[in-house]
Order: sequence, then C-alpha cells, then structure tokens
Amino acid sequence: MDWNTARELWNADQRAAGLAHRTIEGRTALLVTVERSIRRGPLDITKADLVAVLNRPNARTGRSLSPGTKQVERSYLQTFTRWMLEEGYRDDDPGARLRKVKLPRRRPRPVTEQHIELMLDHGYQSTRDMIIVGALTGLRVSEIVKIHDDDVDPITGTIRSTRKGGLEHLVHMPPAVREIADRRGGLGWWFPSPYRNHQFPDGGGHILMKSASTSISRCLRSAGIHAPITGHSLRHYYATTLLRSGVNVRVVQEMMGHASLATTQLYMEVSDDEMSAAANVLPFISPRSRSARSSHRRAA
Repeated sequence: MDWNTARELWNADQRAAGLAHRTIEGRTALLVTVERSIRRGPLDITKADLVAVLNRPNARTGRSLSPGTKQVERSYLQTFTRWMLEEGYRDDDPGARLRKVKLPRRRPRPVTEQHIELMLDHGYQSTRDMIIVGALTGLRVSEIVKIHDDDVDPITGTIRSTRKGGLEHLVHMPPAVREIADRRGGLGWWFPSPYRNHQFPDGGGHILMKSASTSISRCLRSAGIHAPITGHSLRHYYATTLLRSGVNVRVVQEMMGHASLATTQLYMEVSDDEMSAAANVLPFISPRSRSARSSHRRAA
C-alpha cells in the first residue's frame, strides 16, 4: 500500500464517521509530512520514524515544534496507526507507545476593555464588527466568518454556530451584536468575500479565517498593541469577563460550548490586579533592626 492509497482509504472512513473537513484536512497534511520526512511506506513506518516526525523543526521558524502542536500531531499519528491495525493493514501499532507530550500550564490571554477600545478606533468596519462579535459572543474567528442569515434568529436573539466535532451551539446576542445583525443581515453572509478562494472556487462565499485573523492582527498593530494577544484572545475576554462578573462557571461552560468544565476553569485564573490587591492587606514590617525599632518607638 502506498501513501496515496492509505490517505484515500483513511479519509473515506473519516468522512463516513462525520468528522469535520478541517480535521481531515489537518490529518492529511500531517501524513504528507510523514511521507516526505521518512520516505518509507505506511506499512513499514516504525515508532522511531514517528518520533523523528514529532522532533522535526518548525518549517517556518526552524525551532522545535510547540508542545501544543506535538500533542495534536501525536494524536493524529496514533489515530492513523490504530486505524491501520484495526483494518488489518498492519499486525502492529507503531504509534501506541508514543510518549505523552508534557504541556506547560495554560493561562488565558484575554484582552482588556482598553485594548478593545483602541482596536475599535482602527481598522475597517468589518474588522471592528468581528472584534465586537468575538468579544461579546465568545465565538472563535473561524466561527465568526461563517455567520449567515440562516443561522440568526432575531426573535430569540441567538446565533447558531457549528463548533468542533460538528456540534451545534447557540450563542445569545447582546445589544451591540443585535445592532450588527440589523446592519449586516438580509444579504446572506455577514462577512462576504469579494474574491474566489479554495472553499468557494466560484465566489459568493465568506472571508476565510486566515484573512480575518490577519485583519485583526493588523488592527492590533495599528492600535499600537504589542502584547501577546490574538483574535482568539477576544474569546478569552468573553469568558474571563463573565466569570469575574459572578456568572456561575457551569453557565459559562455552556455559553463557551466547552465539553469539559476543566476547560472553563482555566479562565478562572487570578488576575495581576487581584494579586496586587491581596498583597496590600499584608501588615507593614519595618526593615530596621529590633534595636532600631525599639529606639524609634521610645522616641515616639
């Protein structure tokens, strides 16, 4: 079996299982990388080959892959090798013993209201609208660009979004987002693309996530914001704002569309301001020696 055949068969199984196109596309791209890196057929790859793939340098930066990328790729490789074993194409599973990837502790990276105000003073109207939608609904950039009139219910004030794994999720529109819905509704896509692209070769589609992310990043730079934040940080802002306003964590979990409560709890990180305020309740202790403190008290 060659790599083309293996990819076609695996992709057919994944489509039959209803996996998202983006997931299948990502797994296929990784198998192409394996083929180019190892130059050995899918029936002959070993654990050492898979380890070498995970240890390859980032093609863009030349540095090691990030732990998050390694974790995702390890999962993809294990899914593929397990599929080959289950289908009888191999008698062993070279990916089964790949070691777990140690991930650094995750911290939320929310923008502040001041960041958002600065961003809204820059960029085109469509970019400003995407920023508001992201900050006030918690939708990912990839979900914002796909908003269509058919997904919006003006009566209940909700937007239906298809999330990871093909799950449908409803988000509620606060007044600012309803205003955008009134302005952008009635024409189909909220954020249409004037160009053809690989998703819409005949045109008439929405802008792609990469274009939207680039627009938001450009807006950040124009606003003079150089903090390590991205368009996805708007989703972090949404979650942390809700939690710090006293909204129950289970409610926030549903609003974020998280399958696990543990994921939502990541946004309950203590802020720098909260730690500073806590430090201020500590008593003052003079750096003077005991005798100096005694003399100071007697003089007083």
